[in-house]
Amino acid sequence: MFKAVLNEITLLRDALTSVSEFISEGTFKIEKECITLNATDPTMVVLVNFKFMKNQFETYDFKENKRISLNIDNLLSTLKRAKAADKTTFELDEENNKFKIIFEGAAIRKFVIPLIDLEETEPPEMNLEFDATIDISSSVLEDGIGDASIVTDTITFGADAKEFTMTANGDFNNMKLQLEKGAEGLINLKADLNISSKYSLDYLKKIIKASKISNSTRLEMGNDYPIKITFRQIDKLELAYILAPRVED
Repeated sequence: MFKAVLNEITLLRDALTSVSEFISEGTFKIEKECITLNATDPTMVVLVNFKFMKNQFETYDFKENKRISLNIDNLLSTLKRAKAADKTTFELDEENNKFKIIFEGAAIRKFVIPLIDLEETEPPEMNLEFDATIDISSSVLEDGIGDASIVTDTITFGADAKEFTMTANGDFNNMKLQLEKGAEGLINLKADLNISSKYSLDYLKKIIKASKISNSTRLEMGNDYPIKITFRQIDKLELAYILAPRVED
């Protein structure tokens, strides 16, 4: 048995909307302190780590760890029916293999979503050691990705002890976004080496949609290395993506 009540659905709904850019079906782990989802996209280029904390719920009736697999598109279609003032109740009905969602507002509306069978697979272990950590304004990062998108289909992130850069070079055009230490949009910069790594803009344009859940974004990266992009609200929610670098032939 699991039952939880949420007074405000917006943060959870926005985060799952971002998750759905890459994951259409997934297995959620219901644990004592949080609900998590860890999965890779079908191309194995992006690893998604989602964590929603227990303290966001008004009540969190937990007895033991559970794993429930859901079609995320179906889940989101239901959550989008919630009104801003609605109280949302989530209830697991293991006996009937169902997940119930109840909205209480001007009326009581009940939805039932079937649990699905997914192969019990864990995402690959990734013991990554990063050479740079950058905390950047989410809006500045979004601008850089948007600017690069009108030039080409890849972007290069670079960092050293003094600055963070985003560059894109097309056949005729190029762009560069530069943030020196102390710049308003650069919250923190720590780089042990001069690093540079290229990534696909198609993936980054989907990832940056998560910027609505956090005003700042943490980037952890290395030289020609995967990048970890984390959106966080402390003690509420964490949504992280690990994106493989774009390697030229």
